[in-house]
Amino acid sequence: VVYVTVPLPIVLIIILLVRGAMLPGAGGGIEQYILKWNGTKLEDSTIWVEATGQVFFTLSVCMGVMTAYSSHNTVKHQVGRDEKIISISDMLIALLGGFTVYCMLGYLAAELVRMKSIRSVA
Repeated sequence: VVYVTVPLPIVLIIILLVRGAMLPGAGGGIEQYILKWNGTKLEDSTIWVEATGQVFFTLSVCMGVMTAYSSHNTVKHQVGRDEKIISISDMLIALLGGFTVYCMLGYLAAELVRMKSIRSVA
């Protein structure tokens, strides 16, 4: 079961990203995601509180599993390495999801502009 349920969401996100990247306007969404973000929002403390809450939520889901997992390890097993791998994997999957969402948002924004221009002509 684990061999399907763990990689399946990642595979689906990659499929959606590839499909979304082929849509017209997706480049504008990715440009917005990477280059055109509002840095003044980082001064707001609520952003940092929400980001910290998100990190704790996504990583706390596996805390019980990590305790059970660690009971099967040898005494010399490097748990610190595993925790770094899990944290970095969580961050990379979140970035991958962000690219996927912003591809779709770029497409939807381009469609909205196109639909408005069609309505003005009609």
